[in-house]
Amino acid sequence: MTRKRILVVEDESIVSLDISHRLRSLGYEVVGQARTGGDAVAMAGTHEPDLVLMDIQLEGNMDGIQAAEAIRRRFDIPIVFLTAYADSETVQRVKVTEPFGYIIKPFEDREVHTAIEMACYKHAAERRVRENRQWLQATLDSVGEGVISTDDLGRVNYMNRVAVALTGWSQDQATGRPLGDVLRLEDEEFGRGFDPVARVLGGRKTIRTDAVVLVGGPSERVPVDLHVTAVRDDNSEILGLVAAFRNIAERRRTMVALKKSVKDLRQALDATVGALIVTSEKRDPYTAGHQLRVSKLAVAIATSMGLEEDMVRGIEVAAQLHDLGKIYVPAEILSKPASLSSIEFNMMQTHPEAGYEILRMVPFPWPVADIVLQHHERLNGSGYPKGLVGDDILQQARILAVADVVEAMSSHRPYRAALGLDRALEEVRSGRGNRYDTAVVDVCLELFEAGFDFDGGESSAAAPVEQ
Repeated sequence: MTRKRILVVEDESIVSLDISHRLRSLGYEVVGQARTGGDAVAMAGTHEPDLVLMDIQLEGNMDGIQAAEAIRRRFDIPIVFLTAYADSETVQRVKVTEPFGYIIKPFEDREVHTAIEMACYKHAAERRVRENRQWLQATLDSVGEGVISTDDLGRVNYMNRVAVALTGWSQDQATGRPLGDVLRLEDEEFGRGFDPVARVLGGRKTIRTDAVVLVGGPSERVPVDLHVTAVRDDNSEILGLVAAFRNIAERRRTMVALKKSVKDLRQALDATVGALIVTSEKRDPYTAGHQLRVSKLAVAIATSMGLEEDMVRGIEVAAQLHDLGKIYVPAEILSKPASLSSIEFNMMQTHPEAGYEILRMVPFPWPVADIVLQHHERLNGSGYPKGLVGDDILQQARILAVADVVEAMSSHRPYRAALGLDRALEEVRSGRGNRYDTAVVDVCLELFEAGFDFDGGESSAAAPVEQ
C-alpha cells in the first residue's frame, strides 16, 4: 500500500523535526518542511502532498490560517491544524478554511495518526461525492428535458440548463422559491393553474401528462410533456420532488403535419380503390355492388370478432377489390345467362390469381393481394387456386370467404336466380369447421340473427361476439 505523503508546516525547526520523525515512525512519508505560509503554499503546489499538517503561528506576513485558505482555494489538499491555540477567535477563523482536523499541542502519536487517517478518508469521500455531482450535473445538462428538483415542501433547489432556458429563471433566482412560481403551468383544456406539487404531496406517486402549457417563459406559452415524481426515503417519507418537462411544440406541429399527410394518403387510397371498383364492375354489370356488399358483411364480422381497427380496414379494402381479376375474364362468360361449361368455369376460377397479379405491386399497408388470392380457398383444401388447408389461409381471407359466399348465394346472377339468404346461411352453417372457419361462421350467423342486412348494415340489436 502506498504511504501517505505529508507536508509539515511549522516555524520552529526543532518542533518540525520532531513532528517529521514521529510521522515517519507512524509509516508516513514527509515530503517537505515549510517555515512560512508562503513556503507552505509553494511546496503544496510543488510536492502535491496527500495532506498538510499546519501550524497557525508562522513566520512572515502569512499565518497558517491564511496559508490554509490559499491551499484550499488553489489545490485539492486536506489540511489538519496542529497548534497550541484553541481560543474561540482562532477557532472561528479556522472554520473558514474548512479544515479536516484540529489537534492541540502537546499531542499523542495516536491522535495525529487518527486525525490524518480520518482526514484522508473524509477528503477521498468528499472528492467522490464532488465528482459524482459533477458527472450528474453534466448528465442533466446534456439531456433534452428540463429538470427541476425541490425539497420536501416543494421549494426549488436545483435546475438544469434546459429548465433555466424554458422557464426564464436562473438557478440563483429560483432557489428557495415554490416550484409553482418557477414552473407556471396551465391545464391545456381548461386554462386554469396546474399544481403538480399539491397533487404529488397529496398522495399521487407520479404525474405524467402532455396536456399542460408552460406560461411565462421566453416563449410565453409552450406546450410541455411533464413528469413529476416524489423522492422518498427508506420509510417512504417524501424528501422532495423531481419535475422533468420537455418542449413538445415541434412534436405537436409534426403530428399535425403527419395527420394531414395520412389523411391525404387515405383520400388517395380511397380514390384508387374506388377507381378499381368501377373498373371491375364495368366489366360485370350483373354483379354491380357485390363487392361493396361483401365488404359490409366482412367488416361487420371482423369488427364483431374484436380484430384491430387497422386489420379491419385491410379486410374492407380487400373485400372491395376481391373480384378485380374478373376484368381478365371474357365479358360473354361473365354475363352468360346459362350454366357455365367446365372450360368456362375453369377460366372464371383464374380471377383470384389475376386479381393478385394486379394488386401485388400496389404498396397497400395490408396484405390485400394475398387476401384476394385466397378468398376462394377452403379449410379442407377443396378451394382454389392453391388448395390451401387450415391455418395456411389468412384469417382475413377466411372472413372474406364466408362474406362472399353468403352475399353471392343470396343475390341474383346471370345464370341463376337468387337462392335466398336462408340457403346462403345454410351453406356456411353446413360447412362450419370443414370448408369455413368456425368462429367466422358463428359470428356471421349471429349478425343475421341480430338483423344484419346488406343495404342497412347491422341493426342496433347486434352485439360483438367474444372469442
